[in-house]
Amino acid sequence: MTMEKYIKTKEFAELTGVSVRTLQYYDDIKVLTPAYVNEQGHRFYDSDSFSSMFVILSLKNMGMTLSDIQQYLNNDSFDVRLFIREEKDRIQTVLSDLQLRFMRLSVLEEKVSEGQDVTPYILPLFSQLPATGDSPKGKPASFNLKHWNTFIKELNFCAEHRLSAKDDRAEKCVQYWKKNVLEANQVPEDTVKKSEAYYQQNPANTFGITQENYRYLVQLIDEYDTGL
Repeated sequence: MTMEKYIKTKEFAELTGVSVRTLQYYDDIKVLTPAYVNEQGHRFYDSDSFSSMFVILSLKNMGMTLSDIQQYLNNDSFDVRLFIREEKDRIQTVLSDLQLRFMRLSVLEEKVSEGQDVTPYILPLFSQLPATGDSPKGKPASFNLKHWNTFIKELNFCAEHRLSAKDDRAEKCVQYWKKNVLEANQVPEDTVKKSEAYYQQNPANTFGITQENYRYLVQLIDEYDTGL
């Protein structure tokens, strides 16, 4: 047997861009077996090995697992059509999540560039996107400062007169907060405690909400949710 057509494992690894350990693993799981193994157990590869490695790397880049690749290469009842559908669905979900993240970062970047002091517990207000697709295609939704100022004005009035959640003006404040902050951004439960601590430490930097009015708003929400 001539050895001229064979290539050593280390050289094959360098030419294909994988590690020697990876080649050993591929051999163990029967994804890519060496073309020849000598009496000392040394692995050797040939021109067909390059073709096989190209196929393996291409399938990996398409999202196929090594287990799937092994089944696919061995024609072991692997449904490639099902794999394609599932992988496309998974990628679409990832793309949607990335697009949403990109748009939210764009909104935040816009506010920072305008010189607004965006604080940690106000961030949800600047990460809103329309749920119904009302904004122009490709343009991220912005936090509506005019609506926010109206909300603050109404909240101040309600707090001053200690209105209950049954009052129409107080109910509108609750609905605005729930829709535009809590529900739109899936705010975690511990945000209430964190926000109260923040308002206490930074009373002049809360976009119009005082610590006292925030606590009043939380009480309104509790009343509204429990129907008291």
